[in-house]
Amino acid sequence: MTSPLIRTTVNQGSTVIPSKLTLEDLLQETRQYLTPQDIEKIQRAYDLSNRAHKGAVRRSGEAYIQHPLEVAHLLAGMRIDVDGIVSALLHDVVEDTDYSLDDLREQFGPDVATIVDGVTKFDALASTPPTPNEGDSVILPHDEHPSTEFEAPTLPPPPSLVDKRRIRTETVRKMLLAMAEDPRVVVLKVADRLHNMRTLGAMSPAQQQNTARETSEIFAPLADRLGMNLAQADLEDLAFSYLEPEKYKRLVRMVDEEVTRRMPFINEVCHILEEEMKRAGIHAEVQAWQKHFASIHRKLESVLQQENRSEISELHDLVSFRIIVDTDYECYLALGHIHALWRPKGGRIKDFIATPKLNGYQSLHTTVFCLDNRLAEIQIRTQDMQRTADYGIASYWYLKERMGKDAADGKSTGSWRLSYREMVTWIEQLREWQRAFPQRSADEFVEAVKGDIFQEQIFVFTPKGEVKDLPRGSTPLDMAYRIHTDIGDHCAGARIVTNTDDTGRLVTRLVPLDYELKGGEIVDIVVDRTAHPTRDWLSFDRTAAARNKIRRYLKTYEHEINLQMGRERLDLALKTSGIVTGLNEQVEELLQHLCREEPPTHSFFKHYTSLDDIYVALGREELQVEQILKLKQLGPLFHHAEMISGKQMKDEHLYDAAWKVGETLHQLQLGQCCYPLPSDAIAGLLTPDQGIIVHRTDCKMLRRQQDSAVHSSISLNWLQVEPESYQTPITIVAHDRSGLLRDVAAVVADAGINITTVTSTTNPSAQKAVITATLEISANAGILDQIERLLRRLRQVKNVVTVERATAGK
Repeated sequence: MTSPLIRTTVNQGSTVIPSKLTLEDLLQETRQYLTPQDIEKIQRAYDLSNRAHKGAVRRSGEAYIQHPLEVAHLLAGMRIDVDGIVSALLHDVVEDTDYSLDDLREQFGPDVATIVDGVTKFDALASTPPTPNEGDSVILPHDEHPSTEFEAPTLPPPPSLVDKRRIRTETVRKMLLAMAEDPRVVVLKVADRLHNMRTLGAMSPAQQQNTARETSEIFAPLADRLGMNLAQADLEDLAFSYLEPEKYKRLVRMVDEEVTRRMPFINEVCHILEEEMKRAGIHAEVQAWQKHFASIHRKLESVLQQENRSEISELHDLVSFRIIVDTDYECYLALGHIHALWRPKGGRIKDFIATPKLNGYQSLHTTVFCLDNRLAEIQIRTQDMQRTADYGIASYWYLKERMGKDAADGKSTGSWRLSYREMVTWIEQLREWQRAFPQRSADEFVEAVKGDIFQEQIFVFTPKGEVKDLPRGSTPLDMAYRIHTDIGDHCAGARIVTNTDDTGRLVTRLVPLDYELKGGEIVDIVVDRTAHPTRDWLSFDRTAAARNKIRRYLKTYEHEINLQMGRERLDLALKTSGIVTGLNEQVEELLQHLCREEPPTHSFFKHYTSLDDIYVALGREELQVEQILKLKQLGPLFHHAEMISGKQMKDEHLYDAAWKVGETLHQLQLGQCCYPLPSDAIAGLLTPDQGIIVHRTDCKMLRRQQDSAVHSSISLNWLQVEPESYQTPITIVAHDRSGLLRDVAAVVADAGINITTVTSTTNPSAQKAVITATLEISANAGILDQIERLLRRLRQVKNVVTVERATAGK
């Protein structure tokens, strides 16, 4: 018996087989589902395209009309509507010929003009003239050979790499925004790219690399996101064959040998499944399907290597089995018979019929131990589900056309509704991106959208059962902003419902804002009207939409707050560094003068035009107070402050060095009794054997020893103290629970901070735990900001009541 194995097409590399497709082939395909009036419109579009592209050839040497004809034929196979077919035939007319969008609008209607405009490249907005790329045409005299197409002196100079990147980025941006107006744009563009990739062998090696990389990064993930699995698989394999040709050839050979070795097993499983469906009275088609090469390569590179295995024979799903039935009911009936036949593997049964993916994909998946206890993956679905799996959103128009007939016959129209829901979701999401990034450059827009839609997605649920898709790594903040801006602005955490208990019960737990969501979790956002976005939120959001809304809030509400915080930070720093009056008129006049200097004495002043700009930057932590304190122009002010205060050094040997602001004193140690930090007022204690010990001015040890004949007290400021690290004790009070100390230690470790000592005491009767730890923090970054951020994160740990910096030594 011969198995109906569906093999993956192998790319032949630089060999480009000339297209033999004709208009009649296209019409024969479209007659199966379109009306005679539609066929006449397609013929008119072909005639116009043929006239417009007359004399133009592709790099492969074939007439350019073959490209739009091939694209239209691909869309006809997806059963797209007549406007989609007409747009495919005309999609390069405006870009490459003298016809305008108005001409197309007049002859074929506004929908066709909108779609064509969406896929037209962005040459018209580029500052440099376009040059042929991908599989584009070059208009040549009839007696000129295509190989001489770049020798003509009238051709404009090629654009620079920067210009090419800008043109390509603007093209993608325009295509994404055009999808908000008509989703057929992306379907047509994917088909256009697919045919260009199939004929990429005629291009230069550099163009092959650029186009293949763009396909791998943009178009293949886009097709996957829209559920267009056939197109995605072809695009990924073609890009893989050009980006890593040696690996591709080796993998093709390995897969061919392995599939050949497995054929007896594949044939036997298909035969048993067919016989079982017949006995059950289920009308079914059984297929064996080979995973595409790029997917096999990813699995070999990641999953198997993590398990120290890389043999292709270890891939049990290299070939999977499909059972195509007539109804949803028969899907479940077939699944029951398969599980009665073979033992299923635990945790590998997935019901995408009851809970479809957001791109409309529906199927039942199971993995069973079959012949000789070998694993086999089996998928069960209806014909409509198969079409949705193959074409994704492109199946919308075909299923929409059938909806009326099926509804009249009492058949389910669930697949059409799922495709429609996915289309509405996409349109709304793209419109939101368009509103969110109105002033952004094309680069920023495309990078933001790529980050949100092209990353691997997870699916989580609201308490009401609604499904939300988010990029992997998303946090409760991302989900809150996906639901509503107001919910995001007042998000205080989330309650996660998961089935983690050994008994199978659902467990609810509170998680902080930076918790990484897992697929399948039920997420209940905790809203607190007193909570609001802070700059820290930008460090753990993952989606561009959430990030943009946080920034918009901060820009609107935090200007005055940052202004005040900046003033206070500088004032405190000046006081602790020696200027007892803090932020005074002399300091402000100096800073204003430095802002107005041309050219600026210090590079960071070129970003600020006023004193308020400096304060806001200090408040936002874009500018550090240390940068201000190190200005040599402040030296006389520190000197003046020291003289006014009348502070004298008791040790003459250190006197000169101590009041020269900015000169670091050596042989300094921070006191282990009071653990001073830059926000504290400090003094030095000179000891014969240890040098200078830095204490807080309110330290008990300092007060006891400063009048001693052995120890001398000296005046210090923080400009003279530059330790490599600081130590500070903290005290955490919490409701006792298992794993509390572990979670606290994990938060500290994630912040890049060391714990030198830690003690924990508990009161079982009061269910209370007190953790005291001494932290060692690097002085490379702002020490106070590091501590403040860590304390905030520790307060979000489950069961923690208070977290404070301990006041040791007072």
